[in-house]
Amino acid sequence: MRIKGQQAFFRHVEPFITQDMKWIDKQLIEIEKLVLEGNLQDAEIKINDLLYDEPGCSKLHNMAGWFYLYHLNDMARAEVHLYYAVRFDALHAPAYLHLGILHLRKNNLVDALGYLEQGMLKADAYLPAFLENIGMVYELRGEWRKALRAYRKAMLHTVNADEMRSLSECIKRCRRKRLMLFGL
Repeated sequence: MRIKGQQAFFRHVEPFITQDMKWIDKQLIEIEKLVLEGNLQDAEIKINDLLYDEPGCSKLHNMAGWFYLYHLNDMARAEVHLYYAVRFDALHAPAYLHLGILHLRKNNLVDALGYLEQGMLKADAYLPAFLENIGMVYELRGEWRKALRAYRKAMLHTVNADEMRSLSECIKRCRRKRLMLFGL
């Protein structure tokens, strides 16, 4: 239960919290623009400067992990930042997706599946991406039925034509593998 002085304090502080979040979100958008323009060196400098200023920001660590994983192919640094992103905000789904993909690339399928299944349960999870990667884990493990089920479920959660085509190709590839290897 809050007392009268605490309520006044929170009313005074809340606008600054909102402004700070908007500030960091603007910085993250600027980093994305730098990356899309191909200016990776400036993007990395900006990420490191922001991490110095905001070392406990989950979104920033997620951005750093995304940057190192997909653009610099530095899996060790990506893993560190993605673990921090999950640690600082366990409800932020994108960090789980990136961790799952990182472990999938490292062929650590048990951890990949664990992170993907955890992230899929978060409120801001983009289900088609999680389900597609879960399908890939099952496909690599040779669990064809589970893979096909995950790909089909992903198709139910998207209306994007490109994603539908990609998922159709995943299903065809999985069926071909199953027929070729086992005649099932």
